[in-house]
Amino acid sequence: MFADPVPHRPRRRHATLLGRILLWMIVPLFVLWSIGIVITYFISLNIANSPYDRTLSSHLRLLRHEVEQQRLAQGVTLSESARTVLAGGADESATSWQILDANGHLLAGDPGIPTPENWGYDIDQIRFRNATQNHQSIRMAYIWGGRDQDGTGFLAVVAEPAEARATLQQEILTGMLTPQLIILPLAAMLAGLGLTQGLEPLSLLQEHMRRRKPNDLSPIRDDLAPSEIVPLIASMNNVLQRLSDSIDSQRRFVANAAHQLKTPLAGIRTQCELALREQEPERMRDSLQQLITGSQRATRLVNQLLLLARAESIDPTQPRTTELLDLLPLAEAVTLEWVETALRRHIDLGFESPGEVLPTFGNAVMIRELLNNLIDNALLYTPPGGQVTVRALPEGDRVCLEVQDSGPGIPPDEQSRVFDRFYRILGHGAEGSGLGLAIVREVAEHHHATIAFLPPGNHRDPVSAGTRLRVSFPRDDAPRTRS
Repeated sequence: MFADPVPHRPRRRHATLLGRILLWMIVPLFVLWSIGIVITYFISLNIANSPYDRTLSSHLRLLRHEVEQQRLAQGVTLSESARTVLAGGADESATSWQILDANGHLLAGDPGIPTPENWGYDIDQIRFRNATQNHQSIRMAYIWGGRDQDGTGFLAVVAEPAEARATLQQEILTGMLTPQLIILPLAAMLAGLGLTQGLEPLSLLQEHMRRRKPNDLSPIRDDLAPSEIVPLIASMNNVLQRLSDSIDSQRRFVANAAHQLKTPLAGIRTQCELALREQEPERMRDSLQQLITGSQRATRLVNQLLLLARAESIDPTQPRTTELLDLLPLAEAVTLEWVETALRRHIDLGFESPGEVLPTFGNAVMIRELLNNLIDNALLYTPPGGQVTVRALPEGDRVCLEVQDSGPGIPPDEQSRVFDRFYRILGHGAEGSGLGLAIVREVAEHHHATIAFLPPGNHRDPVSAGTRLRVSFPRDDAPRTRS
């Protein structure tokens, strides 16, 4: 049976910047507009009720005054002027009324006015209620505390239809919301137009990037970009610069490898041809030995080229490539690895240290390779019977690795050139690729370390010849005594 094919995942569509900005503008604007409608409703309700409630309060006081001039036991008869006021004008609704005792029993007036379940009996305090009468909304006002000529207390109630209030409230709402309904879409359109024009530099930048050639890694111009985009362009230029440096490093590596491998590979080929032509076993053995030596040189050269490429591409700012190190045990371990090589060459290899913790922050593998190249270079140029000393010591606010040899030394005018790739001092019989000190310089630069040539003699070993090279690293913390 055949396995089911992997389902094709549709590509995720990225939201446009304009769409995101408009979304974050329109949605909050719509929410605020909805809240504004609710607030406008209550404001219009209060505006519509205020004048009508004042008129209803006047009618309630008039009714109370009329009743207080009469005796409830004999009935209530309103004066002509009071009936005229309560009847309202041509454009006003008539106001109905009733008089109730303390128990809510009707004493006079319109019995059709609904009686609320709970009344407030605060003396001389006008209260308002909304109610329904004959399926129509009405507005009621009442006051307790009036007394007739016999001293009987009563509750005066007036009511009027709420149609006029609702009409006024609707007119107020219409007058307040209509401009908003017109302005809101126009504001959204103008905002979209303004954002489109404001994002035009991004479109120009996009078009500029599309027109660039694939091998064009030059910096992007930011003279026409808004200030908000300048940091983005600076970051892009930083990426382009690092990419250009990486490509240049790869090109140099390929060129160096091609140039330096031609000689050992040609030698290997020559020795192979000689071995094939030789008939005597002894000469054939010599050719094979030369072949082994040439392959070892080519292998070492390839390893140094790879190490140099790695040193150029390492990023010391990445947390995965750096750690807190103690240079003392690291230098001890590296020196021990070279003891056997030094013995074969009849060279006295030693190690010195004051016994303190030497903390620094860096890449352990690269610092080991730095010290390996310093020791290898010293052993390579020191004649048999000579001395090579490795030191790990503090120096103020820095920690140092130092390698001193008793070789021929480096002239002062050539000390700055020995760090160039493939540079070798003429007149020495030592064989090397000229990459050791170049690797040392690359690793030191990535660790913010300094390299210095010191006088070969010191208070313990006052010699006059040789090379003494010191690499100083920043100290990570205060020195501590090594236990």
